[in-house]
Amino acid sequence: MHRRRFLQGAAAGAASLALGMWKLEPRAAGARSVSRAATPPVYDGWADVYRARWTWDKVGRSTHFVNCWPQAHCAWNVYMKDGIVWREEQAGDYPQTRPDVPDFNPRGCQKGGCYSERMYDPARLEYPLKRVGERGSGRWQRIGWEQALGEIASSLIDTISEEGSDRVIFDLGPLYTLGVLSVAQQSLAMLLDSVSLDPNTEIGDGGRGLAETFGKICFDRSGDDFFFSDLILIWGGNPLYTQIPNMHFLTEARYKGAEIVLIGPDYNPSAIHADLWVPVKPGGDAALALGVAQVLVSEGLIDRDFVRQQTDLPLLIREDTRLFLRGSDLEPDGDEEELFLHDAERGVVPAPRRSLDLGELRPSLEGRFEVVLGDGTSVTVRPVFSRLREQLADYTPEKASRLCGTPPFLIRDLAGRLARAKAASTLCTTIFSKYYHGNLAVRAQALVFALTGQFGKKGSGLAGLSFMLQDGLQKVILSGLPLGRQLSLITDAVLEMARLWLRGYTDEMMVYERYRGLYESGELMSGALFWYVHGGVVQASDQLQDWDPHLGRPVGEVLEESLSKGWQHVWPRPGNDPRVMFVMGSNPLRRVRSYPLLLENLWPKLRTIVTLDSRMPTTALHSDYVLPVTGWYERTELKWVTGVTPFIHAGAKLAEPHHESKSDWEIFSLLARTLQQQARERGLATFLDRHGNERRLDDVYDHFSRQGDFGPTDDDKVAEALLANSSNLEGVTWDQLKERGWARFTSLGTSPIAIGSATEIRPDDTITHFTKHVFEKKPWPTLSRRIQFYLDQSLYLEMGEELPRHKDPPTAGGDYPLVLSGGHTRWSVHASWRDDALMLQQQRGEPVIHMGVLDAEAREIRDGDMVRVWNDLGEFQVMAKVSPAMRPGMLVIYHAWENYQFRDGVGYQTLIPSPLNPVELSGGQYHLRPMAPCLQPSHTDRDTRVEVARLEPSPS
Repeated sequence: MHRRRFLQGAAAGAASLALGMWKLEPRAAGARSVSRAATPPVYDGWADVYRARWTWDKVGRSTHFVNCWPQAHCAWNVYMKDGIVWREEQAGDYPQTRPDVPDFNPRGCQKGGCYSERMYDPARLEYPLKRVGERGSGRWQRIGWEQALGEIASSLIDTISEEGSDRVIFDLGPLYTLGVLSVAQQSLAMLLDSVSLDPNTEIGDGGRGLAETFGKICFDRSGDDFFFSDLILIWGGNPLYTQIPNMHFLTEARYKGAEIVLIGPDYNPSAIHADLWVPVKPGGDAALALGVAQVLVSEGLIDRDFVRQQTDLPLLIREDTRLFLRGSDLEPDGDEEELFLHDAERGVVPAPRRSLDLGELRPSLEGRFEVVLGDGTSVTVRPVFSRLREQLADYTPEKASRLCGTPPFLIRDLAGRLARAKAASTLCTTIFSKYYHGNLAVRAQALVFALTGQFGKKGSGLAGLSFMLQDGLQKVILSGLPLGRQLSLITDAVLEMARLWLRGYTDEMMVYERYRGLYESGELMSGALFWYVHGGVVQASDQLQDWDPHLGRPVGEVLEESLSKGWQHVWPRPGNDPRVMFVMGSNPLRRVRSYPLLLENLWPKLRTIVTLDSRMPTTALHSDYVLPVTGWYERTELKWVTGVTPFIHAGAKLAEPHHESKSDWEIFSLLARTLQQQARERGLATFLDRHGNERRLDDVYDHFSRQGDFGPTDDDKVAEALLANSSNLEGVTWDQLKERGWARFTSLGTSPIAIGSATEIRPDDTITHFTKHVFEKKPWPTLSRRIQFYLDQSLYLEMGEELPRHKDPPTAGGDYPLVLSGGHTRWSVHASWRDDALMLQQQRGEPVIHMGVLDAEAREIRDGDMVRVWNDLGEFQVMAKVSPAMRPGMLVIYHAWENYQFRDGVGYQTLIPSPLNPVELSGGQYHLRPMAPCLQPSHTDRDTRVEVARLEPSPS
């Protein structure tokens, strides 16, 4: 088809869609209609419709409440006519922080630019549905809201009163807003003492290596701070796909003179915009980084002052036990967390803990020293740096090259660039969280940045997970609890903070302690661990000892040890089956690796599965109830964002809800009211929570509604309360925010996903993370109170991972020649647009797997062929896309395809085992205990081994 004829056809198709929109007949009596026009306008042809797109009744501000992290979020103008959203366009009015840096305009991408089409497409759910056939059979009955909520409430009451409150599970997915939606869900969950699943490690964003090194994972700079970098490493990322609104900061920094180096296995689209591409084998990044570290140390290219003050490399370890020398070694009642260093004049002395300021101390980095223990025996100790130098001898550029595939001269070149750089930085990415040994890669990357002192300076620093959040959430949720419980929680918190302050804890450390308490009590739980234990996904790790030669015992044995010692926590306790599950903004049967195990192990245990969504994803197809949720222009909401773009974004309700859909706040309000009514009717005034405490069930709605202050349709009041209770948006009101669409944060606030950047936010300057640690000498939230590279917890010692090292990836899935990797798609945000007609037109319209030319030729596979992909766990069928940018031996399938988009409905996650890395089950030590959103086991997928063969065409 010629291009002109294609465009004419596309215009006609769009016109017929729009015309058809106005011809919708009324549905059932009382049903909401798409159009609010009293008299539908008359259009004589498609040209009239096209012209009408450039006229409107009103313009509102909104955004898209998806997890498009780290580019989240963008302000959009939304154009309304006759009650319908016609189109949207980028607002483009963000301010310039200071005159010598770029502004944040424009912000937006092709997904957001077509949401007005998406919100009216046939995939939208219109009314509540109840399953009438077997789960997954596709047989549904349309029911009313009263019936749906009544039956769900009845199941909740039966479960809570007969089996226990912790049998109720809230699966929180990437669409979780930490705004109005979250006030609704968390308020009800806390009143019912149910379990909320933290999705971060399960979706592959756990940042294990960051947490092990820095004691936190959430920290980053603002995008305009890249303008002060002279070396930007895109290490394991593809921002041209994943950070479309942020990419201009990198290219503008490059215009100023910054060098961009992309390090990755394939020549991805972002490599085109780099000055240097450094190839590396999948899973070889730790060896590459350690090769760089070896050059830096051996050639004396390190910042010794930074190393002495900010890292644990001067701290002393015992040669007999490989443990840190502790206060408890020297005195019977000594402090287990007191560590030591050696000074040439003062000998062995305690390392400062309340401040990183060394004063007159000059810690030794080399040498061996004798120490007399409390029992009178003598042991030899030496600094961590001495042990590190010894280990780095195994990673000369030539040796490292054999492990990582990067030529030795490039390893030396990269070391030289880092040593010369005035300000070196990396880009926010989570790819290494998706590798079995990804934590080792990140620890090694952090090492080269610490050795060169690349933290705290403008334009410098390794990036973590980028998050910003209005911090009023916990206050508003707390207001929904009975007064006695509020007072008890506040009193306990004040006493605990006083105790921690006396121990020298910083404000940041006390915030993390509070959220660790939520894991210990069971209010929050690792989603990954829930699927491993209750979903049976751990069964896919049964062959892990065959796949991982470093593993000395079955991972199930390590899991049992971890749970018995309280290192990690599982709710409900193993053996107590979950009974009711709410799936909110989540899609575990598409997302969870080895998802068939969930259908086999978890689904039969669940009495009631409720999915809240605006469309019908894979998990909804296997649910008992599906409740339609409003679209993003049909609701009031505000959302977490990222430090890269330090503006909170909000959306006011602009259009009426699509048919019978409701906001999450309204749904949970009505559910709480129904619960209270049924509890009173059944005479069930109270229930016992999981800890044996009596709670009331017959006043749930009274507390949920804050004694009537927040009604079922008072979403705006909830949003207003969130801002009013936030400390980091001073002077910002809800009316101002929904009118403008954005507001710049005035401080980091006190949430655990924002405070970790450890810096001040000034209205006339860029944001550079870690300035409080580097310049104000605030301790890091680790055991050593420093950037920590040595981990002496027992599982790390057992696995030989006390220091960063390289380990070959496991042959997960079996001994097959190809490594299946992945990436974040350009054409969707998770699965939100994966079946969208417009986005499918930008690609091949169905799932594809990318493979290199040599691998394809060896298997007689041509571009566009259907292929079979298999390993020991399963198989799926997909179209092959042959690309010269792919490394031999490597396959890539971009994420988020729904299972029903594959042949026979079998998605690619079916053969990904997600082996459980035993070190991620550790705990006990100060900064290795689980908290939101890290230091829990992860789900991984990048090490999966497979084989591929061309499918013969069918006879037809």
